Amino acid sequence: MKIKFIGATEDVTGSMTLLETPACKILIDCGLYQGIPSVVKKNLRPLPFNPKEINAIILTHAHLDHCGHIPRLVKLGFRGNIYSTKATLKLAHLIMNDSAHILEKNEHHLLQDFYEPEDVVIATSLFKAKKHHEPFSLLGMEITFLPAGHILGASSVHIKGEKSITFSGDLGRSDDPIIFPPEKCPMTDILVMESTYGGKNRNGDLEKELKDFLNKIRTNSKIGIIASFAVARSQMLITLIHDYYLSHPEEKIRLVIDGPMMTEANKIYREFKDYTKHPQNLEAALNEVEIIEHIREWQSIKKNEGPLIVITSSGMVAGGRIWRYLENWQDDTNACLFLPGYQAEGTAGRALKEGERTIHDEQGKIIKWSGEVISSEAFSSHADQNELVSWISEIDKKTQIYLNHGEVEAKIKFKELLISLGYQNVLIAEAE
Repeated sequence: MKIKFIGATEDVTGSMTLLETPACKILIDCGLYQGIPSVVKKNLRPLPFNPKEINAIILTHAHLDHCGHIPRLVKLGFRGNIYSTKATLKLAHLIMNDSAHILEKNEHHLLQDFYEPEDVVIATSLFKAKKHHEPFSLLGMEITFLPAGHILGASSVHIKGEKSITFSGDLGRSDDPIIFPPEKCPMTDILVMESTYGGKNRNGDLEKELKDFLNKIRTNSKIGIIASFAVARSQMLITLIHDYYLSHPEEKIRLVIDGPMMTEANKIYREFKDYTKHPQNLEAALNEVEIIEHIREWQSIKKNEGPLIVITSSGMVAGGRIWRYLENWQDDTNACLFLPGYQAEGTAGRALKEGERTIHDEQGKIIKWSGEVISSEAFSSHADQNELVSWISEIDKKTQIYLNHGEVEAKIKFKELLISLGYQNVLIAEAE
């Protein structure tokens, strides 16, 4: 059994690991690099394998940096099976399809012609859905998906072959408002572990910060624009706001969502509501939220003065319908932009978070934001440093551990911490 690290060795995107045995070649995740142009260009590197020779892909969860390269492999001839949970299958189809349409519509995109919507159709047909805790056989190995928290359907992967190897996938937090926490890492010979927050612990109080934002918008009759990822973050925010207003009906103000992908993701979350902590609350929140679907509804919204809260894509102000909100209210000093999540280097969200107020949209149009900007790290769906340590608390400290999916500094700090705690074999994954 041989492991080749292909992606997520230099940063937190592009997850892709090749597992080779004498009988097969299997990819664990197959994601896109995301971020600034120099990072996105990494997707164009020649693959260190022939896609036609890959027997299967095991997908831990549906985020684009884990599934977004699959249609490219299909375009290059991959026709093996793709294994995931059923919720991951549904979300991955949505996310890959959205990615394909973005590439198709944007002739100046760095990855234009990387793949097409028809490649997503073929990719989706290759999926085989499996349940958590139910082992299945694959080319002489036994594979088991274990709940990883993070987002709906996310899994860690435990593989038994000549040795046992576990891939953490992206791990969720212990106190996520709607997704159950990850199960502890099982005993394993080899562990490949994410380290997104390996260098620090999460700051802030999620519920307090959201409450303060809601009160600010209501008491000052502001326009509140929340930049949110369409999958997971939006469903969490919609549910938290809904629950807050149930407890404080006298404070309720108008809440709308605007984003086709967000609306489709809501349907999938409703379908799999029983896999969440509070299924009735989640379903009620997603059923009752007002959706902006037609241009006439947008025309009505854009004339409002507030109080009004809009949740719209994208989480890093990198694309999507958020641009029309920023453009419409850019001169309004009573508008407030809320960034509840990580803002990657090179994104407009990062620039706004760091104090820049002149940004450019996808077409290069200048937007000069005059309102307030609030950012928070409390809403991350990733396990922080303490939670990562807790996740491996039951494994042998002689286990071979490889750290990937993290910034260089985070991986170094986490490695040093694990060694100080007595873990004897910790390495930072490197691409061959």
